[in-house]
Amino acid sequence: MSLRMIKDVLRPRDISTHCTLCGRSTSQQPHTQEHIFPLWLQQKHGLLNARVTIPNFTDKQYRSVKIGICGRCNNKTFGVLETRLAPAFTAADPFDTVSRQDADTLAVWLGKIHWLMARKSHSAVDHRTRHDKTPERILPGIVLDGMLYAAMFMRCFATNKGMFSCHLGDPPVPEFFYEAPYSLYRFRIDERDGRFETFDFLNNAVVGGVALRSGSVGLICLFDGGLHRRYLSERYRYLHGQALHPKQFVELSAHLFYDQTVLHEDAQKVTYYWNEHLRAVVAQTNTPRTWNPYLQEYHDPERHAHMLGFYTQQDPKDILSEDGRLFTSLKRLDGTFLPFAVTEEELAIARGDPTLQVRPPADPAIRRRLFEG
Repeated sequence: MSLRMIKDVLRPRDISTHCTLCGRSTSQQPHTQEHIFPLWLQQKHGLLNARVTIPNFTDKQYRSVKIGICGRCNNKTFGVLETRLAPAFTAADPFDTVSRQDADTLAVWLGKIHWLMARKSHSAVDHRTRHDKTPERILPGIVLDGMLYAAMFMRCFATNKGMFSCHLGDPPVPEFFYEAPYSLYRFRIDERDGRFETFDFLNNAVVGGVALRSGSVGLICLFDGGLHRRYLSERYRYLHGQALHPKQFVELSAHLFYDQTVLHEDAQKVTYYWNEHLRAVVAQTNTPRTWNPYLQEYHDPERHAHMLGFYTQQDPKDILSEDGRLFTSLKRLDGTFLPFAVTEEELAIARGDPTLQVRPPADPAIRRRLFEG
């Protein structure tokens, strides 16, 4: 039965006939309409009539972004999860309460939004090609295929099974070598800057990454077998215990999404096994534990700048210097965290700080003089 489940996830069924979370057909469990962004979350941030601006659903109201899932998933399995999380996210200090939630709960919740958005996007025709003989989907099938890792995680939770990750060549010792199949990061958000909304959502179907900011809590999750957590978490240790400005949270999300683009091809290949004793799917990454698959030779400063520009709504030319350096709001030149200046006093201190990077002006001639000098 569970081997069939693995095969079924790898061949996603039509969302009109099968629940995209548990895989049950509508003949077994009738569909109910689920808000992809929970109503309690929309109400907290006043999103009901707001427009979704992420690429998948441009110009749609949040309250209209729904998908059919079975009644069991909606009212029981994932409903219990929502009931547990709603008080935490709607508390006076969400970061404090959400920090006490276990990582699996948060990863499942983020994964549910991420996967449902992808399935909804794949089911919809791109209006620009609606008159073509074979219209394109908003989210092409080839991109959806890259999200099946997250889909497997959702299916396991929906059917009361576990999921773990391991590496090629790991000995079969679950207590030492089986790990969480994701990389989850939590951050406190600095809410003092009233120019910014209290909610933000970013996702990247290509790299299997999702980020959500709600009040004082910011969450970033990569459905990657825990690779980022294992090999690159030290790179971002300087952020530990720091409060991020909303702009910094967006930039950091873009950096983490970009990191996934420099993975060796073998690290993006996964073999799924069923472990009857643990009642769990084991996802084996096809690279050994002793080898870091994030390759410097795959790094492309221009691609990095374009990804940062896309998410931070900046011109990539204003982010990348002529010598390949990226301008950042996250850290000083000495590698320490850069608190985001909000008040006039903080801005005055920042102006006199010699360890800060100065964003180059848009004028090419001035840019040249700046970098040549």
